[in-house]
Amino acid sequence: MQKPLLIFFLLVIIGSNSIGQKKYSVKSKKAISYYEMAAEHYRNREDQKALQDLNNAIHQKGSFVEAWLFKADVLHALGKTKEEILAYQKAIAIDAAFFPTVHFNLGNAYLKIGKYALAKAEYKDFLAYPNISVRNKSLASKRSDICKHAIAMMENPVDFHPVNLGAAINSENDEYWPSLTADESVLVFTRLSPKKKEVKLKWQEDFWFSVQVDSIWQPAKMLSANINTSSNEGAQSITADGRYMYFTACNRPEGLGRCDIYYAVREGENWSTPINLGKPINTAAWEAQPSISADGRILYFVSNRKSGKGKMDIWQSYLQETMADGRQRWSSPINVSINTRDNEMSPFIHASNQYLVFATDGREGMGGFDLYKSIKTVNGNWSKPKNMGYPINTYGDEIGLVINAKGDRAYFSSDRLEGKGKDIFAFDLPVELQPPSVSWLKGKVFDADNKKPLYASVLLIDLVSKDTLAQIHSDQINGKYLLCLPAGKEYLFAAEVDNYLFYSDHFSLLENQQKSKPQRLDIPLQSIKSGNEVVLRNVFFDLDSWEILPQSEIELNRLLLLLQNHLNLKIEIGGYTDNTGTTVHNTQLSRNRAKAVCDYLISKGVVADRLSYKGYGSDKPISSNNSAKGRALNRRTEFRIIGDK
Repeated sequence: MQKPLLIFFLLVIIGSNSIGQKKYSVKSKKAISYYEMAAEHYRNREDQKALQDLNNAIHQKGSFVEAWLFKADVLHALGKTKEEILAYQKAIAIDAAFFPTVHFNLGNAYLKIGKYALAKAEYKDFLAYPNISVRNKSLASKRSDICKHAIAMMENPVDFHPVNLGAAINSENDEYWPSLTADESVLVFTRLSPKKKEVKLKWQEDFWFSVQVDSIWQPAKMLSANINTSSNEGAQSITADGRYMYFTACNRPEGLGRCDIYYAVREGENWSTPINLGKPINTAAWEAQPSISADGRILYFVSNRKSGKGKMDIWQSYLQETMADGRQRWSSPINVSINTRDNEMSPFIHASNQYLVFATDGREGMGGFDLYKSIKTVNGNWSKPKNMGYPINTYGDEIGLVINAKGDRAYFSSDRLEGKGKDIFAFDLPVELQPPSVSWLKGKVFDADNKKPLYASVLLIDLVSKDTLAQIHSDQINGKYLLCLPAGKEYLFAAEVDNYLFYSDHFSLLENQQKSKPQRLDIPLQSIKSGNEVVLRNVFFDLDSWEILPQSEIELNRLLLLLQNHLNLKIEIGGYTDNTGTTVHNTQLSRNRAKAVCDYLISKGVVADRLSYKGYGSDKPISSNNSAKGRALNRRTEFRIIGDK
């Protein structure tokens, strides 16, 4: 932080002495000779030689204040902060007013290692001097405020007990940037490993992954030779189902800038060749650190493009379409409202799409980069960011944190805890920092007759707003899918494949918004042939009524589309009840409900002679009537193909 200020001082002293216009604070020619040799080494970036000469100068004359200041600057360049502090203290003890900026520099050094009270005191001493520059005064005031806030946060720590993920994940090398599937079955991360190239040792970033079995992480493996190259790949993000991965790669021949964002798709166990996202995501600027939403439809990333608010900003873009060649078309990125004039980095969008974590050095924190959270408000804006607290944040740089879909556990990388270099840790997230809970639904889609896996479109729709919240595809190889279910809503869930009858289901997560259990649902899709039938689980009526409720429209329009695309189909609409009430009443009620569905389809243009209806009452139950859940399943509307027109 302080290096430019001190270099300016050194250049003035060294330059003035070379022409005899200013004297050093000491007269020892030997000490001065060592000092000036140090300056020459420093200009040549020979820091260790400069440090040795400065030690010799100080040995000759311990009161040589310029040498102590110069030594502090060299130690700063070498990252030896504690020794740097000792050098500043010596300089101040000799002459505190010789170079007033030393107090500012010492404050910065204290701040760097989290000695906030000492840093604050040095900033106060610096601000007491007259004639300091407006810029330095502003910086000292800002950093003094950081100390004040940091002290307050340390007095009110959040609950934080990180656990190292162990030898299956972490090695003697650096592991960082974790990303996680919604069911926490797969962890993908970046590992920095030594690679021998000719006679030189080269460090290289590659992707690794581990699978969790019975709550135990299995030994990590290299991700894929299709993605890992002899160059560096890192800062990845995966979708909730683990099938799409977005990542950063730099200095590639096809790149648009120094670093670009790429994506790859997994089918079965194999990953595709990565594709550069191209414009408007990638530009001639620096684009990196993507975070993809659970369903792959919203991308957050970092860029220093000129149209931003600050140095590094977080941007947001929406997927428009995926073309036949696999390339994706994204909307023009939007600058996210949480950005400052400084740097925002490492965005993470939680599976709820309502909770954003990011790192910034542009807000009052604990110094360096701190982690913040922001919540999406009812009008779609992001709330004022809130610091995630101490000791999640420290005086070091905290960059990169992800949270599981359930919202109660976080994963991050750190070298400040016991481990070997940077390791990946997990911790239980304090309740006050937890995002909305998100459950998940997973299974396979397959042909009901031959059990062959199907490549299906899987949809999740909010029955109240009628918004499509997620639209994914099952795996082409094995038919597997995984879809997130944020708590607090009622959903229509559907799976569909061309030339098959669609499947629909209904999930209500209104009652238990905090904890909803993950579910498995395998989906056998039926071919379009006579006798096959579908339960319309999202057709709703009021109690003891046959008036169709508005939220049924999405389901009925899906049936309407099927009839419009297959003009030869004739169907019967069947109505069913539970066993509550008399047989006569139930038969009449179910008949009227089936007729109401037929009337709706006719009103939308379906020819009447393609439709018939029947009320089955409490006949043909599909579950026991001895429970509320069973009775709810028996109260249903179905359609059955009865032939060609």
